Amino acid sequence: MKKKALIHRDEEGVSPVIATILMVAITVVLAAVLYIMVINIGEGGPSGMPTGSWGAKKYLDSTSVKVDFARITPEQRPVDLEIVLVRNETTEGKYSFSGNDDGDLILKSGTDLGTLTYADLADNQKVNIGDYVTLTGLAPNSEYTMSMLWVPTGDQITSTTFRTSAA
Repeated sequence: MKKKALIHRDEEGVSPVIATILMVAITVVLAAVLYIMVINIGEGGPSGMPTGSWGAKKYLDSTSVKVDFARITPEQRPVDLEIVLVRNETTEGKYSFSGNDDGDLILKSGTDLGTLTYADLADNQKVNIGDYVTLTGLAPNSEYTMSMLWVPTGDQITSTTFRTSAA
């Protein structure tokens, strides 16, 4: 007895028109998803808040330290940032940038804990990798925490801790 193939010639898959419409729809959806992902990458953290961190610390003497900025995304003008300096977990001074160029930071509130000076190495009025803050006149043998705040919301972007040496 011979086996017959059970292939039915009248069965068809999706028509070419429907297949084309489905492929176009899938392409449009994927493009929209990619667009949304790319747009959100440049906005930083929640509510457009920048993300970033402090870089290397270099101790200049027992009362002075230089702290580099690491990447801040998206780049910010210095006046959009504030520095909070805390000594031994109690004393706090909040400093604002005097402008978008190099210069001393201004004590905005709290206790003046030292002199903070900003250096814009690229001279582009944006905080970039390599820009730094020099802190001088600090108390010897003290622990400091330096935080960077975003002015529009007052939220903390990052912080770092360092200790000055004994005099």
